[in-house]
Amino acid sequence: MANLAGRLADGPCLLLDGGMGTMLMAGGLKPGDAPDRLNLDDPNLVQSVHAAYVAAGSEAVHANTFGGNPVRLAHFGLAERCAELNSRAVEIARSASPAFVVGDIGPTGEYLPPVGDGDLGRWREAFDIQAAALLDAGADGIHIETMSDLREAQTALAAVRALDADLPMLASLTFERKRRGFFTVMGDPLIDSLNALLAAGATAVGANCTLTSVDMKDLAAEALAAVSGRLVIQPNAGRPILDGGGLSYGQDPVDFVTDLSEAIEGGLAAVGGCCGTDPRFIRLLAEKLGRTGS
Repeated sequence: MANLAGRLADGPCLLLDGGMGTMLMAGGLKPGDAPDRLNLDDPNLVQSVHAAYVAAGSEAVHANTFGGNPVRLAHFGLAERCAELNSRAVEIARSASPAFVVGDIGPTGEYLPPVGDGDLGRWREAFDIQAAALLDAGADGIHIETMSDLREAQTALAAVRALDADLPMLASLTFERKRRGFFTVMGDPLIDSLNALLAAGATAVGANCTLTSVDMKDLAAEALAAVSGRLVIQPNAGRPILDGGGLSYGQDPVDFVTDLSEAIEGGLAAVGGCCGTDPRFIRLLAEKLGRTGS
């Protein structure tokens, strides 16, 4: 864990993995089902995704736990299996032999009033349970990601920090590009939000999902110039395309890496991909960073 903390704090840039959900769907995950269920029902599929990313050059892979909090799992009748699903996910990720396994904590899927009926206390209880399971399983760090409400991200951060004050932690919000700049759907502004996450105890902060690499390179430039800590970014592989075969992403991996080159050279703490990215994207990122996969 000390090495991961050092990499995030001082560099060089840590190469993460790419999309998990879209890779699992390509491998047979049924639309609308819980990806986390595969940790028990089809661990070989999950392991194959991790192994493909490690072969492409990923140093850190995210355990298949994005939806692994009890609030989200309850929609699939899996809330009582939260600890089991998260523990097994870390074990599966470790079996692919990455340098680091990062526990993945995603949003509950709820919104606070007046938008929805979410409750910070219930969210905290859910993140307490998931974080404890990930730490007990030996995750090398935690990534709180795809959060559209700063308050939810802070709640998840507090849950992890209550268990381990020194664990390496990344925290990423998901932003939309507006005329006035980058904001979450809940109206949280880019710079103030990322600095707030650093103040709450994150080791590195940043953005993932929603944005393409074209927009993310501009977000990264703003953040690198104004945020007081290290930055992590994971763009989508272009914009999603709905067709008869489902959801697809059409960006060329070369264009993706070209868009991110300036940010990488500007001193990112970590870089990877989100929805639609696959091992091709990671292999080219590895080459850009002067590293090679197996």
